[in-house]
Amino acid sequence: MSSISIDIPTLQINGNDLQNFVRFIYKHEKLLKEFGAIKVQPNIDCQLALKKRKKNLPLKPIMKKIVKINENVNIYSTQTIDHINQSSQKHFVETDENNFWSCLSSSNNVQQDLNISFSSKTSFFIQRTSCENFDLHRVPNQSLLKLAGRKLTNQFVPCVKRAHGSGAIFPLMSAQQRLFSIDYHHEGGDHHWYIIPSHQRQALQNLLDEQNSSLCLDHGQLFIDPSILDKYHIRYQRTIQRPNEFIVLSAGALAQSYAEDTSWSESINFALPSWIEDGHVNIPFLPCQCHIQQNDVFDTIDIALFKQELIEKYVASYLNITSNDEPPILIGSSFC
Repeated sequence: MSSISIDIPTLQINGNDLQNFVRFIYKHEKLLKEFGAIKVQPNIDCQLALKKRKKNLPLKPIMKKIVKINENVNIYSTQTIDHINQSSQKHFVETDENNFWSCLSSSNNVQQDLNISFSSKTSFFIQRTSCENFDLHRVPNQSLLKLAGRKLTNQFVPCVKRAHGSGAIFPLMSAQQRLFSIDYHHEGGDHHWYIIPSHQRQALQNLLDEQNSSLCLDHGQLFIDPSILDKYHIRYQRTIQRPNEFIVLSAGALAQSYAEDTSWSESINFALPSWIEDGHVNIPFLPCQCHIQQNDVFDTIDIALFKQELIEKYVASYLNITSNDEPPILIGSSFC
């Protein structure tokens, strides 16, 4: 494994901590900032408020494929297509990491569709008033976003993600306005993640500039072979996410992944005080050069809603860490 790539830490969480997941994340934010992401495995006593019926949303793959931005470098851009190439869905028989990237690099004459779909404002979690069972919907209102009131937090809802087969590709993305995010893997094939911490953004942007690419980093327009990140000494983290595991992404982090097989997952965004303290909220919101659809662009969150005295009260009331808190059960940072 390259010295540029490091596996992210994995923490175990118990039922009590899962009831206030945001507080748990805040307690371990030093790790999260260092690596850009952490993996969280619920203990056996954790209860999730999940719907019991079979996951059968009628989702169709989005009409996009990936192509190399030039023949000399394994950096891919996404392009809209007018039909799904059924033969390409059988192209990735082997999803071992080395075989996946080798196969992708050699598939110049094969249309490689993303083979994924999204369903916003949809969730496999049941919205409950009881705190005993974890519900993903509650995360934004547990976070710093609660200072802006229900009008804002109600806009933050889960997004279901579907991988329609082996080798399905989730291109490089960042959360809205560089917020934190949580991704839960419900069922199906493992997900191979590649995470680029916020402090490596400029190095990645410089690489794209060298390739004369105007594609942005944040909106699912790129998919990058990790060997390129190694070559240009861009630090990144990797992990394999299995069912019933959470991936938590730090503010401003970039992430891409591929799935070993058909799967269901869902994600939601949230905020911690460092989102403001570290300046992520102040990043200028400029017209995007990748020309994503206007209805895909979220409204900018008004920073004036987050006054310093209110932030301090929020930390004291909801995130306060006492000497009675147990240290994290850290499984390690090399388990894939």
